[in-house]
Amino acid sequence: MDLESDWPARALTGKVAAIPLATTPFGEAITDLVLAHGGRLALGASPAQFEAFDAKIDGREGTHCQHVDLDRPHSLSEFFQIAFAQFERLDVVVLELAFSKRRRMTTEKAIEAGTRRLLYCLDAVLPYIGRDLHFICVGPASGPAVIPITTAFLAAKFATTRKTPAPRIRMSIVSPPEESAAGEVALARAVVHLMKEARSPDILETVLSPRPRPRRQPRLPRFDARSKLCVQA
Repeated sequence: MDLESDWPARALTGKVAAIPLATTPFGEAITDLVLAHGGRLALGASPAQFEAFDAKIDGREGTHCQHVDLDRPHSLSEFFQIAFAQFERLDVVVLELAFSKRRRMTTEKAIEAGTRRLLYCLDAVLPYIGRDLHFICVGPASGPAVIPITTAFLAAKFATTRKTPAPRIRMSIVSPPEESAAGEVALARAVVHLMKEARSPDILETVLSPRPRPRRQPRLPRFDARSKLCVQA
């Protein structure tokens, strides 16, 4: 059964999604598919890429682009402030946690930097959301670790600010497919599928990929486990 046929052609009409990092291949694929389904988008680009990216999306209905530095809290706060002023609502945030392979960093440094960006982004968007927010993280196999980190951060944040009623944040983790020519499109479809569902049951899916075993080392094949979560906070 084709899941895409179960929704009307413009199933995201009325929804506003923010993509702070929209200039990656995944970001551009998600942008195209969200617009095709009637959603509106606040798009972010680094200062170095802003002019070229803004010219690329210029004239596309339902889009607003601005420069943003994901490693500066003030820049992210400004991004969401302007996005909210532009559309008067924010329903979904799609944040890519994986870093370009051209940036040399250890796994520990990549996780640390990705987590820092996530917390900066959450802190910046909180003043501009209503009762609900869907936060979709595009991250590697370590992505599910952000769930307990986010839970602890939000608990401390709400205890400090005593914001009532506290917003309900639904967090989904999507791991990019590896070694696939259609990887960007597949990921974009998964993200838009999650956006279309107002509520989702708790899902934990693990993909096990056996790796070739060297002939001279008669050991059991190793498995590369990648988890994908869609949970309600």
